[in-house]
Amino acid sequence: MSMITMRKIIAIWLLVAVSWPFIMIQAADIDLPDFGDSSGALISPMQEYQIGRAFFWRLQQSVELIDDPEVNSYIQEVGYRLVANSDSPQLPFTFFMVPDLSVNAFAAPGGFIGVHSGLVLTSETEDEMASVLAHEIAHVTQRHLLRSLEQSQHMSIASMIAKIGAALLAVADPKAGMAGMMAIQAGEAQAQINFTRANEKEADNLGMLTLVRSGFDPQAMPIFFERLQKTSRFYNGSGVPEFLRTHPVTTSRIAEARGRAVTYPVTRQLSDTLQFYLIREKLRVMASTDLAQLTKYYASALEVGNNSNQIATRYGYSLALSEVGNYTHARKILQSLIEQDDDRLSYQLALADLEIGVGRLSNALAIYDENQKLYPDDHALTIKQVDALLQANLPEQASNLLFKQLEVGGPSRTLYKLMAQAKGDLGQKSQAHRWLAEYYYISGRFKQAADQLRLAAGFATGDEYQLAKISSRLRDVEITLAQMNGS
Repeated sequence: MSMITMRKIIAIWLLVAVSWPFIMIQAADIDLPDFGDSSGALISPMQEYQIGRAFFWRLQQSVELIDDPEVNSYIQEVGYRLVANSDSPQLPFTFFMVPDLSVNAFAAPGGFIGVHSGLVLTSETEDEMASVLAHEIAHVTQRHLLRSLEQSQHMSIASMIAKIGAALLAVADPKAGMAGMMAIQAGEAQAQINFTRANEKEADNLGMLTLVRSGFDPQAMPIFFERLQKTSRFYNGSGVPEFLRTHPVTTSRIAEARGRAVTYPVTRQLSDTLQFYLIREKLRVMASTDLAQLTKYYASALEVGNNSNQIATRYGYSLALSEVGNYTHARKILQSLIEQDDDRLSYQLALADLEIGVGRLSNALAIYDENQKLYPDDHALTIKQVDALLQANLPEQASNLLFKQLEVGGPSRTLYKLMAQAKGDLGQKSQAHRWLAEYYYISGRFKQAADQLRLAAGFATGDEYQLAKISSRLRDVEITLAQMNGS
């Protein structure tokens, strides 16, 4: 798994910011659309979303985000549960996982919230992780980055975004490589739009309210902040958790959070907290650079009983054993878990992965078929099943499942890419290129999207209906590409 730091994420954000006025798109590079001058008005919600989306496009091109469908489905489920109970449930949000062991989460304008795997691994409960997400959601709903620039009466949108990028970089690391590009603005911007104490207090207040409305424990927020604060005492300046650098936690702030928490009654909703622990162990295995040592860790933890959740530890042990090729022992542990909870989808998906690992693809397909009866159209299950169907040279079945998933779950890069593969395997070249174009478009790679649509048109010769659809879509993409180029 590739590892990145928050410094790189902020550098990407700054790259988006400084490229606003003048950088042209070259191949995979993107730029922000020209919204014109703000004339002193705050950026509109739609423009804010487009700015955040441009950042997310850049991030996807520069960083290999976690693409495990089960992990992503889980973090989105928790995120959307919180958004539904926030003060702005109508706003669009996008939650994604970053393969980085630092303890952090971050929010870009427009509701794009990244969660570092280190945050999940450090959280001792689902409530703690949710408290950080709720805090970040509040920063978005209250538009803290943009509101702090509202007092500037004659600032263009380009200048505003540049200042936001500079301030974010200054928060992460004032000496980072790209800081020199905007050294003058960075000093001014940091003082102007860093998350102020008022911003943090507001995010804490609203975040805790969202947490309680969503059925989580309000005490989780001060507990997690306090543990981070205690942990940070053992680090030097460069080792302090990223979250504490951008969201300073003081003793008084923790006390205020505790004071607020006791005012809320604990009305915890029914929640599958075991799934948090399972996902946490899956991330631990995915992040491991020494699987042999990790299997020893699991074996020792189970032997001495040194684990916060024995079931999840056994699950992680099974995954680690599978990764090192010890399928027999992995199967034995997994089967014992299934005997206790045979409807747990995570166990079933792990068993299917094990069957594929030992070359029994038909067994894996049978597991997927059976679980579609229990969890029809589940996103993670469908993605896994489609991948196996394509390996088994059954593209028609794969295509049908993908169409249904697009109807019930909406678009995603993974779905578009798998659809392109399925259509290619069916010999439908025009359709394959058209779906690949959608994959590139959602990734912010507009030139490649246009190229794929031209190829799709070439293979659709004689089909006037398909040619009309492709031509219409190509015009849309070319307009977007021209806007990005500033022409």
